[in-house]
Amino acid sequence: MSTAHLGTDTSTSSIGAVKGTMYGGQNPVSGAAVYLLEANATAYAGPGITASTANASKSLLTAASNTTADSNGRYYVTTDAGGGFSLTGDYTCDANQVVYLYTLGGNSGAAVNPAIGMMSVLGVCPASGGTLAAVTPYVWVNEVTTVAAAYALSGFATDATHIGYSGSAAGLVGLQNAAANFKNLVNVGTGVVNQTTPGSVTGIGNIGTVPYQKINTLANILVACVNTASSNSSACSTLFSNAQSAGSSGTIPTDTATAAINIAHNPGSNTSALYGLQTGVGTAFLPHLTAAPNDFALPVSYTGGGLNGGFMTVVDATGNVWVSNYFGNSLSKFSPQGVVASLVGSRAVV
Repeated sequence: MSTAHLGTDTSTSSIGAVKGTMYGGQNPVSGAAVYLLEANATAYAGPGITASTANASKSLLTAASNTTADSNGRYYVTTDAGGGFSLTGDYTCDANQVVYLYTLGGNSGAAVNPAIGMMSVLGVCPASGGTLAAVTPYVWVNEVTTVAAAYALSGFATDATHIGYSGSAAGLVGLQNAAANFKNLVNVGTGVVNQTTPGSVTGIGNIGTVPYQKINTLANILVACVNTASSNSSACSTLFSNAQSAGSSGTIPTDTATAAINIAHNPGSNTSALYGLQTGVGTAFLPHLTAAPNDFALPVSYTGGGLNGGFMTVVDATGNVWVSNYFGNSLSKFSPQGVVASLVGSRAVV
Protein backbone atom coordinates (compact mmCIF):
# COMPACT_ATOMS: atom_id res chain seq x y z
CA MET A 1 0.00 0.00 0.00
CA SER A 2 1.08 3.55 -0.55
CA THR A 3 1.86 5.95 2.24
CA ALA A 4 -0.19 9.06 3.00
CA HIS A 5 -0.71 11.90 0.58
CA LEU A 6 1.48 14.91 1.27
CA GLY A 7 1.14 18.53 0.31
CA THR A 8 -1.03 21.55 1.01
CA ASP A 9 -3.31 21.48 -2.04
CA THR A 10 -6.24 23.85 -1.44
CA SER A 11 -8.30 22.66 -4.41
CA THR A 12 -11.56 20.74 -4.22
CA SER A 13 -12.63 17.53 -5.92
CA SER A 14 -15.97 15.95 -6.69
CA ILE A 15 -17.27 13.30 -4.33
CA GLY A 16 -18.93 11.48 -7.21
CA ALA A 17 -22.04 9.31 -7.01
CA VAL A 18 -21.86 7.09 -3.94
CA LYS A 19 -24.49 4.57 -2.89
CA GLY A 20 -24.73 2.78 0.41
CA THR A 21 -26.73 0.69 2.85
CA MET A 22 -27.23 1.04 6.60
CA TYR A 23 -28.00 -1.94 8.82
CA GLY A 24 -28.42 -2.44 12.55
CA GLY A 25 -27.19 -5.97 13.14
CA GLN A 26 -29.07 -7.94 10.50
CA ASN A 27 -31.88 -5.39 10.11
CA PRO A 28 -32.08 -2.47 7.67
CA VAL A 29 -32.32 0.94 9.31
CA SER A 30 -34.95 3.17 7.71
CA GLY A 31 -35.41 6.89 8.18
CA ALA A 32 -31.86 7.56 9.41
CA ALA A 33 -30.09 10.85 8.67
CA VAL A 34 -26.88 10.28 6.68
CA TYR A 35 -24.31 13.07 6.97
CA LEU A 36 -21.24 13.44 4.75
CA LEU A 37 -18.50 14.94 6.91
CA GLU A 38 -14.88 15.99 6.47
CA ALA A 39 -12.37 16.08 9.32
CA ASN A 40 -11.60 19.56 10.62
CA ALA A 41 -8.32 20.88 9.21
CA THR A 42 -7.72 23.76 11.63
CA ALA A 43 -8.07 22.39 15.18
CA TYR A 44 -7.37 19.12 16.92
CA ALA A 45 -10.07 16.96 18.42
CA GLY A 46 -9.33 13.78 20.34
CA PRO A 47 -9.33 12.17 23.79
CA GLY A 48 -9.54 14.79 26.51
CA ILE A 49 -10.19 17.63 24.04
CA THR A 50 -13.53 19.40 24.43
CA ALA A 51 -15.88 19.44 21.46
CA SER A 52 -16.48 22.94 20.11
CA THR A 53 -17.37 24.80 16.95
CA ALA A 54 -13.63 25.27 16.39
CA ASN A 55 -12.93 21.54 16.00
CA ALA A 56 -16.25 20.40 14.53
CA SER A 57 -16.16 18.26 11.41
CA LYS A 58 -17.13 20.03 8.20
CA SER A 59 -20.51 19.15 6.67
CA LEU A 60 -20.22 18.60 2.91
CA LEU A 61 -23.82 18.11 1.78
CA THR A 62 -25.70 21.16 0.55
CA ALA A 63 -29.29 22.07 -0.26
CA ALA A 64 -30.67 19.74 -2.94
CA SER A 65 -33.86 17.93 -3.86
CA ASN A 66 -32.93 14.89 -1.77
CA THR A 67 -31.34 16.62 1.25
CA THR A 68 -32.79 18.05 4.45
CA ALA A 69 -31.28 20.58 6.87
CA ASP A 70 -31.14 19.80 10.58
CA SER A 71 -31.42 22.39 13.38
CA ASN A 72 -27.70 23.19 13.04
CA GLY A 73 -27.94 23.84 9.31
CA ARG A 74 -26.16 20.61 8.35
CA TYR A 75 -27.70 18.75 5.43
CA TYR A 76 -28.35 15.03 5.28
CA VAL A 77 -29.97 12.39 3.09
CA THR A 78 -32.37 9.81 4.51
CA THR A 79 -32.23 6.03 4.35
CA ASP A 80 -35.12 4.23 2.66
CA ALA A 81 -37.11 1.21 3.88
CA GLY A 82 -34.25 -1.12 2.95
CA GLY A 83 -31.59 1.04 4.60
CA GLY A 84 -30.37 2.35 1.24
CA PHE A 85 -29.17 5.86 0.47
CA SER A 86 -27.51 7.76 -2.39
CA LEU A 87 -25.15 10.70 -2.62
CA THR A 88 -25.23 12.44 -5.98
CA GLY A 89 -22.11 13.74 -7.71
CA ASP A 90 -23.02 17.34 -6.83
CA TYR A 91 -20.84 17.65 -3.74
CA THR A 92 -17.16 18.43 -3.29
CA CYS A 93 -14.47 17.75 -0.71
CA ASP A 94 -11.19 19.50 0.06
CA ALA A 95 -8.15 17.86 -1.52
CA ASN A 96 -6.20 15.49 0.75
CA GLN A 97 -8.71 15.69 3.60
CA VAL A 98 -10.39 12.69 5.23
CA VAL A 99 -14.09 12.18 4.44
CA TYR A 100 -16.46 9.95 6.39
CA LEU A 101 -20.15 9.16 6.85
CA TYR A 102 -22.04 9.63 10.08
CA THR A 103 -25.62 8.42 10.45
CA LEU A 104 -28.04 9.31 13.20
CA GLY A 105 -31.39 7.91 14.30
CA GLY A 106 -33.71 5.75 12.27
CA ASN A 107 -35.69 2.57 12.84
CA SER A 108 -34.03 -0.86 12.82
CA GLY A 109 -37.30 -2.68 13.39
CA ALA A 110 -38.29 -1.87 16.97
CA ALA A 111 -39.08 1.86 16.67
CA VAL A 112 -37.35 5.13 15.85
CA ASN A 113 -34.30 5.31 18.10
CA PRO A 114 -32.41 8.64 18.25
CA ALA A 115 -29.45 6.88 19.93
CA ILE A 116 -28.50 5.02 16.75
CA GLY A 117 -25.21 6.50 15.55
CA MET A 118 -23.01 4.82 12.94
CA MET A 119 -19.88 5.66 10.97
CA SER A 120 -17.96 4.54 7.90
CA VAL A 121 -14.88 6.06 6.25
CA LEU A 122 -14.93 6.95 2.53
CA GLY A 123 -11.24 7.85 2.40
CA VAL A 124 -8.97 10.74 1.44
CA CYS A 125 -10.33 13.34 -0.99
CA PRO A 126 -8.25 13.16 -4.20
CA ALA A 127 -6.00 16.10 -5.02
CA SER A 128 -7.29 16.62 -8.57
CA GLY A 129 -8.87 14.81 -11.48
CA GLY A 130 -10.47 12.07 -9.44
CA THR A 131 -13.47 11.34 -7.23
CA LEU A 132 -13.94 9.52 -3.95
CA ALA A 133 -16.57 7.42 -5.68
CA ALA A 134 -13.88 5.97 -7.94
CA VAL A 135 -12.24 4.48 -4.84
CA THR A 136 -15.35 3.81 -2.74
CA PRO A 137 -18.43 3.63 -5.00
CA TYR A 138 -20.47 1.63 -2.49
CA VAL A 139 -20.32 1.92 1.28
CA TRP A 140 -21.83 -0.23 4.01
CA VAL A 141 -22.69 1.35 7.35
CA ASN A 142 -23.26 -0.91 10.33
CA GLU A 143 -21.88 -1.61 13.78
CA VAL A 144 -18.72 -3.26 12.40
CA THR A 145 -17.84 -0.25 10.23
CA THR A 146 -18.65 1.95 13.22
CA VAL A 147 -16.20 0.11 15.47
CA ALA A 148 -13.53 0.16 12.75
CA ALA A 149 -13.99 3.89 12.13
CA ALA A 150 -14.10 4.71 15.85
CA TYR A 151 -10.83 2.90 16.54
CA ALA A 152 -9.03 4.02 13.38
CA LEU A 153 -9.88 7.71 13.94
CA SER A 154 -9.92 7.70 17.75
CA GLY A 155 -6.69 9.67 18.10
CA PHE A 156 -8.31 12.57 16.25
CA ALA A 157 -11.89 12.22 17.54
CA THR A 158 -13.63 13.79 20.51
CA ASP A 159 -16.94 12.38 19.33
CA ALA A 160 -18.54 11.35 16.04
CA THR A 161 -19.01 14.92 14.79
CA HIS A 162 -15.76 16.41 16.13
CA ILE A 163 -12.80 14.86 14.31
CA GLY A 164 -9.87 17.07 13.38
CA TYR A 165 -6.21 18.03 13.36
CA SER A 166 -4.28 21.32 13.56
CA GLY A 167 -3.63 21.80 9.84
CA SER A 168 0.05 20.87 10.12
CA ALA A 169 1.67 18.58 7.56
CA ALA A 170 2.45 16.02 10.26
CA GLY A 171 -1.13 16.10 11.54
CA LEU A 172 -2.47 15.55 8.04
CA VAL A 173 -0.19 12.55 7.51
CA GLY A 174 -1.33 11.04 10.79
CA LEU A 175 -5.01 11.49 9.99
CA GLN A 176 -4.63 10.09 6.48
CA ASN A 177 -2.80 7.05 7.82
CA ALA A 178 -5.52 6.56 10.43
CA ALA A 179 -8.22 6.65 7.73
CA ALA A 180 -6.28 4.14 5.62
CA ASN A 181 -6.13 1.74 8.56
CA PHE A 182 -9.94 1.69 8.68
CA LYS A 183 -9.84 -0.56 5.60
CA ASN A 184 -7.38 -2.86 7.36
CA LEU A 185 -10.16 -3.72 9.80
CA VAL A 186 -13.29 -3.94 7.64
CA ASN A 187 -14.47 -4.36 4.07
CA VAL A 188 -16.26 -1.06 3.44
CA GLY A 189 -18.32 -2.52 0.60
CA THR A 190 -19.79 -5.38 2.66
CA GLY A 191 -19.59 -4.28 6.28
CA VAL A 192 -17.83 -7.54 7.19
CA VAL A 193 -14.78 -7.55 9.46
CA ASN A 194 -11.48 -8.55 7.86
CA GLN A 195 -9.70 -11.57 9.32
CA THR A 196 -6.42 -10.54 7.71
CA THR A 197 -5.35 -7.15 6.39
CA PRO A 198 -5.88 -6.50 2.65
CA GLY A 199 -2.11 -6.37 2.05
CA SER A 200 -1.56 -9.86 3.42
CA VAL A 201 0.10 -12.52 1.27
CA THR A 202 -0.35 -16.04 2.63
CA GLY A 203 2.36 -18.65 2.37
CA ILE A 204 5.31 -16.25 2.49
CA GLY A 205 5.00 -14.72 5.95
CA ASN A 206 3.50 -11.34 5.06
CA ILE A 207 0.31 -11.48 7.09
CA GLY A 208 -1.57 -8.99 9.25
CA THR A 209 -4.04 -10.77 11.56
CA VAL A 210 -7.03 -8.65 12.63
CA PRO A 211 -8.70 -9.24 16.04
CA TYR A 212 -11.96 -9.98 14.24
CA GLN A 213 -13.69 -11.79 17.10
CA LYS A 214 -13.16 -8.81 19.38
CA ILE A 215 -14.40 -6.40 16.68
CA ASN A 216 -17.54 -8.50 16.19
CA THR A 217 -18.08 -8.49 19.96
CA LEU A 218 -17.80 -4.70 20.08
CA ALA A 219 -20.25 -4.52 17.17
CA ASN A 220 -22.69 -6.78 19.04
CA ILE A 221 -22.41 -4.51 22.08
CA LEU A 222 -23.58 -1.62 19.90
CA VAL A 223 -26.35 -3.76 18.36
CA ALA A 224 -27.81 -4.23 21.83
CA CYS A 225 -28.66 -0.51 21.89
CA VAL A 226 -29.26 0.02 18.15
CA ASN A 227 -31.99 -2.61 17.90
CA THR A 228 -34.07 -1.27 20.77
CA ALA A 229 -37.02 1.11 20.64
CA SER A 230 -35.59 4.00 22.63
CA SER A 231 -32.43 5.78 23.67
CA ASN A 232 -33.66 5.19 27.23
CA SER A 233 -33.76 1.41 26.85
CA SER A 234 -31.88 -0.71 29.36
CA ALA A 235 -29.27 -1.66 26.76
CA CYS A 236 -28.62 1.94 25.70
CA SER A 237 -28.46 3.14 29.30
CA THR A 238 -25.97 0.39 30.17
CA LEU A 239 -23.85 1.12 27.12
CA PHE A 240 -23.73 4.87 27.67
CA SER A 241 -23.04 4.70 31.42
CA ASN A 242 -20.10 2.35 30.78
CA ALA A 243 -18.73 4.21 27.75
CA GLN A 244 -18.30 7.74 29.08
CA SER A 245 -15.57 10.00 27.77
CA ALA A 246 -13.22 8.95 30.59
CA GLY A 247 -14.53 5.40 30.85
CA SER A 248 -16.54 5.46 34.07
CA SER A 249 -16.78 9.24 34.28
CA GLY A 250 -16.89 12.32 32.10
CA THR A 251 -19.34 13.12 29.32
CA ILE A 252 -22.06 10.54 28.73
CA PRO A 253 -22.53 9.75 25.01
CA THR A 254 -25.93 10.08 23.40
CA ASP A 255 -25.35 7.86 20.36
CA THR A 256 -23.64 4.55 19.69
CA ALA A 257 -20.92 5.95 17.40
CA THR A 258 -19.63 8.26 20.12
CA ALA A 259 -19.89 5.39 22.62
CA ALA A 260 -17.61 3.36 20.34
CA ILE A 261 -15.09 6.22 20.19
CA ASN A 262 -15.12 6.46 24.00
CA ILE A 263 -14.48 2.71 24.30
CA ALA A 264 -11.55 3.09 21.92
CA HIS A 265 -10.19 5.87 24.16
CA ASN A 266 -10.65 3.74 27.31
CA PRO A 267 -10.25 0.11 26.20
CA GLY A 268 -9.60 -1.22 29.71
CA SER A 269 -12.69 0.29 31.34
CA ASN A 270 -15.88 -1.61 32.23
CA THR A 271 -15.13 -4.57 29.97
CA SER A 272 -17.36 -7.04 31.84
CA ALA A 273 -20.37 -4.72 31.88
CA LEU A 274 -19.94 -3.93 28.19
CA TYR A 275 -19.38 -7.56 27.24
CA GLY A 276 -22.61 -8.48 29.00
CA LEU A 277 -24.58 -6.49 26.42
CA GLN A 278 -23.71 -9.09 23.77
CA THR A 279 -25.86 -11.72 25.48
CA GLY A 280 -29.20 -10.55 24.11
CA VAL A 281 -28.31 -9.88 20.46
CA GLY A 282 -28.30 -13.47 19.17
CA THR A 283 -26.01 -14.04 16.22
CA ALA A 284 -25.77 -10.52 14.82
CA PHE A 285 -22.03 -10.78 14.12
CA LEU A 286 -20.09 -14.06 14.27
CA PRO A 287 -17.62 -15.29 15.34
CA HIS A 288 -17.39 -13.31 18.55
CA LEU A 289 -15.66 -13.64 21.91
CA THR A 290 -17.18 -16.19 24.27
CA ALA A 291 -15.86 -14.56 27.45
CA ALA A 292 -15.18 -11.00 28.56
CA PRO A 293 -11.68 -9.87 27.52
CA ASN A 294 -9.14 -8.14 29.73
CA ASP A 295 -9.56 -5.09 27.52
CA PHE A 296 -11.05 -3.92 24.24
CA ALA A 297 -7.79 -2.80 22.63
CA LEU A 298 -7.53 -3.84 18.97
CA PRO A 299 -3.90 -4.72 18.15
CA VAL A 300 -3.21 -6.10 14.66
CA SER A 301 -0.61 -8.86 14.67
CA TYR A 302 1.91 -8.89 11.79
CA THR A 303 4.27 -11.56 10.47
CA GLY A 304 7.24 -10.73 8.26
CA GLY A 305 9.66 -7.91 7.73
CA GLY A 306 12.62 -9.91 9.00
CA LEU A 307 11.47 -9.52 12.61
CA ASN A 308 13.88 -11.41 14.84
CA GLY A 309 13.74 -10.43 18.49
CA GLY A 310 12.39 -6.92 17.93
CA PHE A 311 12.96 -4.72 20.98
CA MET A 312 12.80 -1.04 19.95
CA THR A 313 10.18 0.64 17.77
CA VAL A 314 10.12 4.11 16.24
CA VAL A 315 7.75 5.82 13.82
CA ASP A 316 9.10 8.18 11.16
CA ALA A 317 7.56 11.40 9.81
CA THR A 318 5.36 9.61 7.27
CA GLY A 319 4.14 6.95 9.69
CA ASN A 320 6.43 4.08 8.72
CA VAL A 321 7.23 1.78 11.66
CA TRP A 322 10.87 0.72 12.21
CA VAL A 323 11.78 -2.14 14.55
CA SER A 324 15.29 -2.97 15.79
CA ASN A 325 16.01 -6.71 15.82
CA TYR A 326 18.09 -8.13 18.67
CA PHE A 327 19.23 -10.97 16.45
CA GLY A 328 20.81 -10.35 13.06
CA ASN A 329 21.76 -6.69 13.63
CA SER A 330 18.94 -5.55 11.39
CA LEU A 331 15.92 -3.24 11.12
CA SER A 332 12.44 -4.21 10.04
CA LYS A 333 10.26 -1.66 8.28
CA PHE A 334 6.47 -1.57 8.05
CA SER A 335 4.31 0.91 6.14
CA PRO A 336 1.65 2.86 8.10
CA GLN A 337 -0.77 0.09 7.10
CA GLY A 338 1.54 -2.73 8.23
CA VAL A 339 2.88 -3.82 4.84
CA VAL A 340 6.41 -5.17 5.31
CA ALA A 341 9.51 -4.30 3.31
CA SER A 342 10.73 -7.91 3.28
CA LEU A 343 8.89 -11.22 3.19
CA VAL A 344 10.64 -13.29 5.87
CA GLY A 345 10.54 -13.04 9.63
CA SER A 346 8.94 -14.09 12.86
CA ARG A 347 5.78 -12.95 14.62
CA ALA A 348 5.38 -9.63 16.38
CA VAL A 349 2.64 -7.18 17.26
CA VAL A 350 2.95 -3.64 15.84
